[in-house]
Amino acid sequence: MTPYIILFAVPMIIWIINDKIRFHTGEKLIYSTNSLSIDVFMLIFMFLLAFRGTLCGIDTKQYLRLFEQYSTTDFLDLAESGQHEIAYKLLNKIIGIIFGNYQFVLVITAVLCVCPLWYFYKRESDLAPLTIALFLSVAPFAMYISGIRQSIAMSMGVFAWYAAKNKKLWRFIFIVFLAMQFHSSAFLMFILYPLYHSRITKKWLWFVIPGLVVLYIFRTTVFNFLLQFLWDEYNTTTETGAFLIFLLLILFAIYSYVMVNEESLDQDTVALRNILLLSVANQIFAMLHPLSMRINYYFLIFVPVLIPKIVRKCKKEFVSVGKISVVVMILYFLYHFVMTMVTDDDPLNVFPYIPFWENVR
Repeated sequence: MTPYIILFAVPMIIWIINDKIRFHTGEKLIYSTNSLSIDVFMLIFMFLLAFRGTLCGIDTKQYLRLFEQYSTTDFLDLAESGQHEIAYKLLNKIIGIIFGNYQFVLVITAVLCVCPLWYFYKRESDLAPLTIALFLSVAPFAMYISGIRQSIAMSMGVFAWYAAKNKKLWRFIFIVFLAMQFHSSAFLMFILYPLYHSRITKKWLWFVIPGLVVLYIFRTTVFNFLLQFLWDEYNTTTETGAFLIFLLLILFAIYSYVMVNEESLDQDTVALRNILLLSVANQIFAMLHPLSMRINYYFLIFVPVLIPKIVRKCKKEFVSVGKISVVVMILYFLYHFVMTMVTDDDPLNVFPYIPFWENVR
């Protein structure tokens, strides 16, 4: 438990103690405690990922078996060996040739997973403590501990975001296609491009809200149709207990529309809010099938940036409410994270943290 407490406690302490520290070049802000908190958090997070053992994360030991398989397979035979995507096979093969040790898979993939998020949160977050709290409890923190293939693909969504933002269509297509070579479900990120360049304002809600209601009512029928296009191993429909997350995302959506003046929003904030609405729609299916929750991970990584931006763009009459809500959200989501550790209520088996030197294979 201690490593995870250090993960969020140290950045929070830094932010609280040195909140007023700013480094300027003339009138240009070049560094702040907000950035330092993100830096410390992501650095600790990367070390935790790099040095975890195979018993930390439900899939981590399975990836050891994949490494043993793909690292010993000839390059020419990789394409037909196993059922996984070619980029991940090649990554294992190259690491096997250079290092010959599975721990280096965890080290290198930790860098691949964390660095894009590090850049994105440091550059875009307006309030580090809230971003950190949301990342731990709402964004797919646990998936980064347990999964590897999808975690790499998820983090590549950051590059896809910037390509969409800068209207680099071919770069965007290439990034998503490359992400698909680590996890084929990454094709869903293609929707980021049109979402970024859409402006779903309050006027659109007259159509969005009824659409979500209809989707919720007929969710089983719609999802049974979509199941025809899923992999065979995912072709089951069971309740997953994701209703509370669904309610939370709805509350975030309401918050992001009620608290702000539409005319003051930049396209980044509007695009992030569009992604949140997509997450709400997708979460409807997550209540039926765990695959939909995994799909939603591609979009939930943007929530820790959106909510702080909404707080910073509050209407004047909601400034006090915004300040109170920030304190409430930080305390609540950190409390939720700690209680998850204490109760060990995590299906991905990320608690407690087990480093590789304490690992029993």
